[in-house]
Amino acid sequence: MLSVEGKAVNFRSLVQAEQWRDLTDRGRRRTFRNGTVLLRQGESSDCVIALAEGVVRVVQTSHCGGEMTLMLRGPGEVLGEVGALLGRPRSATVTAVGLCTGFVLPAHAFRGYVERHHLEQVVYQLTVDRLNNQENLRSDLAHLSSVARIARVITHLATEVGVPDGDGGLAVDLGMAREELARMAMMSRSSALAALSRLQSAGILRPGRRRLVITDAARLKVAALGTECP
Repeated sequence: MLSVEGKAVNFRSLVQAEQWRDLTDRGRRRTFRNGTVLLRQGESSDCVIALAEGVVRVVQTSHCGGEMTLMLRGPGEVLGEVGALLGRPRSATVTAVGLCTGFVLPAHAFRGYVERHHLEQVVYQLTVDRLNNQENLRSDLAHLSSVARIARVITHLATEVGVPDGDGGLAVDLGMAREELARMAMMSRSSALAALSRLQSAGILRPGRRRLVITDAARLKVAALGTECP
């Protein structure tokens, strides 16, 4: 997958082609429409979904009821794998952004698959890397300007789900309102809108209601570092 940071690391990229095929062959193919909840926080981890097409949004709800988008995930991801392996309830809700296709298999079948191919270390390492990435992002945001914060979050999302838009840009289907993007960047909606406007005026990106197109990936990376303000 093309992105401002190169190819995103996901489950499929860490296993052999025949191992991925074995996983999807054991699942039941399903299509999920935009807005469909694939997995719900707090529910039993009774199945795992291998995402073949589309983008999903991972949202976590706090004890006080507030929601936070953790990340967007794209094709090649396995969803719900940690809860299935540990026998714990879902830690987040996963919702389809646009039309998605996935292969659903029972948790016990996924555990057998992991044991058969000796993939315990792969799942563990991928989980740890994602947690570290989330912690590093939050730590970095605390010390950046508003423009750098929003640029850093967009860069992060583009790494996961960015795709060429056909005009030389990189499209990111957000599947969320501007308020949610602002929360991800740890800033107010008004500050996020102002930052997006500055990036747009600088010719770095073209924002839409629920979709962004990065028109200058190199300058977005510079803006995300906070060393130059567009």
